[in-house]
Amino acid sequence: MNNEEVRQWLDAEWTRILGEEVSAPDPEIDQFINSSIVSIRYACVTQLLGKIADHSRNLLSLQASDSHPGAWDARSFSKIVIVPWVTANHAVLGMSGEPYASKPLRRPSLADVANVKNKEEWQVFVRFLQDLENADQSKLQHAFNRCLQSIARKLKKQKFDYPIPRRMSLGRVSLILTSFLQEASQGLRPLVVSAALLRVLGEAFSLFSEIKAQGLNEADTPSGMPGDIMCYDADGKMILVVEVKDRDLTLRDLRHSVSKALQTEGISRLLFAVPGIDEQNRSEIETRIEREWVSGLNVYHVDVQTLAKTAFTLLDEEWHITFLREVGKELDARGVHTHREKWRQLLIGDRE
Repeated sequence: MNNEEVRQWLDAEWTRILGEEVSAPDPEIDQFINSSIVSIRYACVTQLLGKIADHSRNLLSLQASDSHPGAWDARSFSKIVIVPWVTANHAVLGMSGEPYASKPLRRPSLADVANVKNKEEWQVFVRFLQDLENADQSKLQHAFNRCLQSIARKLKKQKFDYPIPRRMSLGRVSLILTSFLQEASQGLRPLVVSAALLRVLGEAFSLFSEIKAQGLNEADTPSGMPGDIMCYDADGKMILVVEVKDRDLTLRDLRHSVSKALQTEGISRLLFAVPGIDEQNRSEIETRIEREWVSGLNVYHVDVQTLAKTAFTLLDEEWHITFLREVGKELDARGVHTHREKWRQLLIGDRE
């Protein structure tokens, strides 16, 4: 593969990795990807991908002038392929524009570690590469995918730099929300937006002192929580339970959530943040909601975008920006790269 082809291959593999569940820690690979030595972080990715691109290359070679068979210019490969990829992914391996210009990588071969600092760490890294030098393409790609999985875990812990503007109109906020929520996310995006919105409304209107939100795909009942989001007053009392759905409310949803709410002492308000009500069962749903009101449980449903637009109409403009920041914080707390990147891109697009 030439440099353009290998970058396309890298992007495809990275997209696949990001679409999977975050993998378990991999101590052998993680020690290189999370190394305090920037050169090791970059070299781990560069040397393996360079070998995948051209199997005749030697994994330990750094310079084309190396006298050993398989010598190649790892520095140019890193600068052309790896550095732009790292930059596009929030500098996850570091900010260096040319990592192979650093002293540990300005030598013909990685095998020579006699005069480098942190000698023991380099020796461990060299042994890792030596074990793969004669591996077939399948084994090399497996090792490289382990690197990408480690990078994905690292990226999950890394906070994004969201380009929050100084001002944004309510109309623009609404458009960004629409774009963000229209893509399927297994419920994560509406949950993030709802939690961020309730935090802002709780502070702006002095409604809540604390907001707790469930994690993605976290079961309510085993955790002892009555819903996706719980709102508390200044005395620590739970005063509102919120269930978030990325689809219309069904009768089954209503029955299940009411049952959980009634098992929680003191709950009198249950809110469904949903796009709408299932039309086939609208009559039964509305009858059940009325019946619960008579028995003491106030059940409401609202589209989160409608709630945001209505609430921000009553608030000063500064709360628009606070809300945008809160969405970013919620996304960082969950660490799902694709959704964080989408939010970042929408904010970048608004500035252009």
